[in-house]
Amino acid sequence: MKNKYADFYNYTEDQFVENERFQHWIKYEDKVEEEFWNGYIQLFPKQLPILLTAKKRVVANLALQKMQPLSRHEKLLLKKSIFQRIQQPLQLAPFIQQKSMQLLKFAAIVMSVLITPMYLINKQPKSGTLLIKRTGNKQTKEFVLPDSSIVILNANSSITYNKEINNIQNREISLQGNAFFRVKKKVGHNLFTVHANTLDITVLGTEFNVNARTGTTAIVLTKGSVKVSLANKNTTAVYMAPGEKVQVDTTQKLLIKSATNPLLYGAWTEGKWNFASTSLLNITNLLYEYYGIETVYNNEQAKYLKVTAVIPITDLGSLINILVKTLNIKIIEKNNKLLVQI
Repeated sequence: MKNKYADFYNYTEDQFVENERFQHWIKYEDKVEEEFWNGYIQLFPKQLPILLTAKKRVVANLALQKMQPLSRHEKLLLKKSIFQRIQQPLQLAPFIQQKSMQLLKFAAIVMSVLITPMYLINKQPKSGTLLIKRTGNKQTKEFVLPDSSIVILNANSSITYNKEINNIQNREISLQGNAFFRVKKKVGHNLFTVHANTLDITVLGTEFNVNARTGTTAIVLTKGSVKVSLANKNTTAVYMAPGEKVQVDTTQKLLIKSATNPLLYGAWTEGKWNFASTSLLNITNLLYEYYGIETVYNNEQAKYLKVTAVIPITDLGSLINILVKTLNIKIIEKNNKLLVQI
């Protein structure tokens, strides 16, 4: 028997926006559809951020649609129906219901645009309520989960998890952006899984950094051990040891493991990087991961310049200034790019 959610398995944001069933649910708040999509999120919690973003887009599209004004006769019918509903719970005729929605849509649209769309989350049953924690621009926050695990969120990042995470067998979290995890080991060895883009990172008790700002998601392990696998793929899982980095090759759909300095990837939780003979190329790669800013070199040799310094990461301008003075180079920030000249 076919699973009723099978057609929406691993749906993309664009597919949600273009799907008529998804549009119908948002337009008319149909109770049957509401139950369907809540069930979908329960089954695929890592799809929640994608679904919420798609919902915002559909709501925004509705705001652009031209609404035809109600005729005098339609207004009278609507008024009569409202009084009938006050007296007793009667179902509106489809014609009246369609027209009344025109009056109600504007309020729904305004509310959806002004606040974060929490409709799905609030509709979850208490036993399965999903919570979202997020950070804004240049903001870092530490969150203690109900199971005593700690998540430090970097700027412009978010996590989604079950409110009852401490009482369920398999703890799961969906991540968008960048976060550092200190996972609490549980009696009974409950699994702890982080879903980040196309990756599933499964741990028992450990510390690790996950950067999921781009498709080339990267995990750096500080302590303990983790298993990394591509979600919904039959590729072999990779097991990590401290000091190792695993990154996704988006072209080959493979996991690439390499040695790295874990201090470079966890130090941002303390607001600084402690570089010890670190190449400028490695530093600018970090800048891309944490600030989303690309670097262009006018000379390939500049990539191999070494830096030994403690550099704050809370202020990109100060960081660039330290690099300029330490390496005696010129760095120009333009169009969200760093132009390195020597």
